[in-house]
Amino acid sequence: MVGTDGYGAGASTAPYGRAVVYEEKLPRRWMIATVVVLAIWVAYQASILLPEDSTVWLVILGFSTILALVFNAVPISKRIYNRIRIRDGRLTVGRETIPVESLTVDSLQEARAQPTDAEFVASLTSRSREELAELRRRSGATRPPRIVGGGWSVPMGMDQIVVETAQGEMLLIATHHREALVDALMRARQI
Repeated sequence: MVGTDGYGAGASTAPYGRAVVYEEKLPRRWMIATVVVLAIWVAYQASILLPEDSTVWLVILGFSTILALVFNAVPISKRIYNRIRIRDGRLTVGRETIPVESLTVDSLQEARAQPTDAEFVASLTSRSREELAELRRRSGATRPPRIVGGGWSVPMGMDQIVVETAQGEMLLIATHHREALVDALMRARQI
């Protein structure tokens, strides 16, 4: 993940504008580990049960497939709803595409300064009850940002940035590599 992601050795010579290409790779270790463990389990059961008890083995195979889908539901939904690409001046998050030019320069600069989730939680714990009540009152007056790409909330293990379009719509983008995404968006917007 060097150069094209916007950080590391190739970041200083990285392209700007429509030439920016960024693709966020999602982690695969969990999916590979669960599939391998379940495949070993099914193969072990096959060595014990086949050929005499093929019906029992087919039931075990079916339940193992369902178990693999349950264990991998979150990574699969991250691939559908949260895969991020920047190509040809367009930001694609999941199945939604937004022109990078429609994002405001100020919101991209603010996105770089936004606290991470851990920093935000730490700042909330240091506040008094009165300050928290005031924050809750003020946040209730504004609409929450729309999650780009779909989904109900930011998936576990992902960070988020909030940007604004030229039409005034606030967008929340879930990402694994916050700094790299903001850098790629700023380069694509030619800031």
